[in-house]
Amino acid sequence: MSQWRIALWVAIVLATLGFLVAVRGILLPFALAGLIAMLLEPLVVGMVRRRIPRPLAVGLITLGFFLFAGGLLVATVPKVTNQLNDLRVSLQGMTDRLAEETANDNHFLRWNPVVRAQPPGPMGFIDRGLERVRPLLQQFDLPTTRRAVFEQYLAPHRDDIAKSVQGFFNGFLGMIGGAASQIFMLTFTPLFVFMLLVDMENVRSRSRQWIPPSIRSSTVGMLDDIGDVFKKYVRGVLTNISAYATVIAIALSLAGTPYALPLAILAGALYLIPLLGGWIAGLTILLVTGLGGTTHAWYGNFSNAWGLALTVFLVFTAVTFCWDTFITPRVVGKSVDLHPLISMFVVFSGGALFGLPGMMLAYPLAGAVRVTLARLMRVTNAPSDNTFRLPSVPLRHRDEPHA
Repeated sequence: MSQWRIALWVAIVLATLGFLVAVRGILLPFALAGLIAMLLEPLVVGMVRRRIPRPLAVGLITLGFFLFAGGLLVATVPKVTNQLNDLRVSLQGMTDRLAEETANDNHFLRWNPVVRAQPPGPMGFIDRGLERVRPLLQQFDLPTTRRAVFEQYLAPHRDDIAKSVQGFFNGFLGMIGGAASQIFMLTFTPLFVFMLLVDMENVRSRSRQWIPPSIRSSTVGMLDDIGDVFKKYVRGVLTNISAYATVIAIALSLAGTPYALPLAILAGALYLIPLLGGWIAGLTILLVTGLGGTTHAWYGNFSNAWGLALTVFLVFTAVTFCWDTFITPRVVGKSVDLHPLISMFVVFSGGALFGLPGMMLAYPLAGAVRVTLARLMRVTNAPSDNTFRLPSVPLRHRDEPHA
């Protein structure tokens, strides 16, 4: 094929990508339908092998999936909303308690034996810690009481801290909020899933015809390899994260945190970040539970909220370690075969370039790059005689008699 035809095909591909970027606001239901279809396709193939007509199999599986997903949303969304509201109220109360003045904060009352004999309040663990290091703090002219710490460091930035906390949760729930704002378009998602699953084979065969014949074989082979990486990774990750978030919600509820559902959803979302997601989720759960101020659990009471937070953190760490060791390797498998050092570099690079979404997509994109580089290396490292296919005996000497 002439070079100008290849150039024309590349220009068409680039123009198509540009058009998709321009209309990205309406792509959510189509992208969601593609992910769901990718997840449900093995079930459809299994039913077709049992001699069930493909349209019937697709209809039953699609209907069952969306009935289950809808029931799950109806059951969990109100609880998640209530727990988020409780968390917001608890954090506000924590800030108010930090600003609350006690007798221990007053220099003229602190010496009184009656005051010293009083049991510590809900923030007593902070007061005791400051009391132990009071001489050292006085040497460096640092605040020695909880109220002084609040007035010097927290009060001037109280609004900023509140905005940061609110921005964190708003950012976490941004995708859900964006999906809710497109509720009309999302109503078409079941129809799109049905149409994709019914015509999956036709879509594959037709899409291959769009590639120029001169590069079709090599391009289709490379795209199939990349597609296999994405399919295995996406199917494994979606299944793994759904099960992981469910188990974490149960474990956190048993551990006694009153914010089990939103924290489990957060842990599931952060689990998309390889290697680092578990640590980020664990520290977030520790801080949120500790700052929430809850000291009561079904199995007993704690002297302060940080005792409960530490218990919840240990339970979360144990469950996550067991999940990483025994479940994830079997569910996700080795769809993206990368050295741990390369994995860390890939994750940090994705975060540096595109933030949190870049860290989440770093693994499958790195797998696609690895497959592409492997195919290119086969060409560049091929022996020269295989590359040029030169005959072992020159043609002009083939008819000559051998000595």
